[in-house]
Amino acid sequence: MAEVSSRLQQEDKDGSSHPNQEQIATGRAPGSWVRRIPGRDWLLAGIIGVVALGLNLYRLGAPSLWFDEILSVERARQSLPVLWKIVTTTQPNMALYYFFLHGWLNFTALFGLPPTEAVVRFPSAIFAAMASIVVFLLGRRFLGLAGGLTAAGLYVLNDLQLVYAQETRSYAIQLVLLCLAWYALLIVLTSDRYQKRWLLCYVLAMTLSVYVHFFSLLLLFAQVLALGALLLLPTPWRERTRQRLRALIVSLLSIGILVTPMLIASRVGSKTDWIPIPNLKDVIHLFLTIGDDSPIYVFSLAVFIALGLAVTVLTFQSGGRRLLQRASLIRGGDDAQVSHYQQLLPLALMLLFWLVVPVATSYVISQKSTHLFLSRYLVTVVPALFLLVGLGLVVLRWRLVKVALVFCLLLFAMRYVPTYYANAQVEDWRTASQWVEQHYQTDDGMVCYNTVQGCQVGIEYYFYAYPTPSKAHFDADSPGSFPWVDYDTTNVPGDNEQALDHQALQTYAGKHSRVFFIEARLSNTSQLTRVKATEAWLNQRYHQLDHIETKIITIYLYDTGP
Repeated sequence: MAEVSSRLQQEDKDGSSHPNQEQIATGRAPGSWVRRIPGRDWLLAGIIGVVALGLNLYRLGAPSLWFDEILSVERARQSLPVLWKIVTTTQPNMALYYFFLHGWLNFTALFGLPPTEAVVRFPSAIFAAMASIVVFLLGRRFLGLAGGLTAAGLYVLNDLQLVYAQETRSYAIQLVLLCLAWYALLIVLTSDRYQKRWLLCYVLAMTLSVYVHFFSLLLLFAQVLALGALLLLPTPWRERTRQRLRALIVSLLSIGILVTPMLIASRVGSKTDWIPIPNLKDVIHLFLTIGDDSPIYVFSLAVFIALGLAVTVLTFQSGGRRLLQRASLIRGGDDAQVSHYQQLLPLALMLLFWLVVPVATSYVISQKSTHLFLSRYLVTVVPALFLLVGLGLVVLRWRLVKVALVFCLLLFAMRYVPTYYANAQVEDWRTASQWVEQHYQTDDGMVCYNTVQGCQVGIEYYFYAYPTPSKAHFDADSPGSFPWVDYDTTNVPGDNEQALDHQALQTYAGKHSRVFFIEARLSNTSQLTRVKATEAWLNQRYHQLDHIETKIITIYLYDTGP
């Protein structure tokens, strides 16, 4: 805390800080790095990373994996030739993540670690903590210490990013790559040092983010629009952007060439038909989701963002400056302060494009056949939102007011963190699967419906993640059964409806003394009606020995012997 205080004391008495001539020329925020990152900033970055990692690891293995996570593990555990066929045939999205997870599972297997919940989620927790560090470094460089700490603190405590910090999906690694890409791009626009290195970093990070998730293409589109705005609008960065135009075009073309294989692979067709077409209520719901479902918290964030944008715009107009003086947001005759706020406008534009363009573009695209408007995809705008909140804090002059407001915002955010952990469970496959393993006997059979919705693959994951002496398994001739890998490599599901065919069930039951009938993830009323009819037939014909029921899974054990 003493180190943080000493950094803050470099600001003037009313809490504002002003750029020197070199900072005005380069677009650097006050107190940012001129030649290198100060050691104290690395220390703060490390502290933020440790706090984020602690939150990400807390109860990491407690919730059961849910269907999407189980699919990640199922694909990643295949051999490399099979995995290659999967990503080039039906599942190009998240391809790089699947290969990474494949390597991780093979690495942990060397130490005898089975692919349990904590093991398969651990990389996401690490990547999410890294993203928190990059958010701080970006804010620290361009907004100053207070802005960086505010943005990173709110980001670390955010409910939505915590969700994907603890999921076996690609969103955490996508976030760290996107944050790195934006960070590198902003440095290219504002610094003369190591231009080629930062351009290379930008190209690599942006390219890899597309291979991790296709939605990153919308972030690339946002960057193109933002650069176009900087080229056209009379901001302090316009001349510098024009000077770098050729290098930026080469970088964007390079990204386009490098992601072409993924674009070609994506011709297999959209896999997002299950996402509903959004309306304006869904936009409101998105920001409520980001804001921990608290209208007051969301409104507070919006006020900070609006304040930051308004101040940076008004400083370019004489009438606006007078208005800011009357509001005591700037001092009369303080040209350095005005110049500082003007330098923040192009940064604000970049962050605004990062926030708005993916939301607006996915909303428009989703009105047609390709549905993309989903909070798990739009978690990619969360860093920009909190950096804009940090901007709103920076334009306030009064240090005590800043501290009080940041404290209130952090309290708001912290208040909802326990709620996240209490509701982190999405689907509980573990309880039902372990119940089967406890009751399974050598001659038992198992039938599962709806396998297309993950019934069989969900149960099977827990069979191999937590093996028991019972060696419970699905038989190859089980009605409606098919390996998920066959679906992934052909895009053709097995005959799932056989699980509800009475003749097929009777034939299968004749081979076993007991049969487990499992139903899970029923997606519509028609399926529920047919399942209930099959239950009635089974109850009429066979003796029910036991059953278990959770929110998404119901399992009946029948005595099918003579």
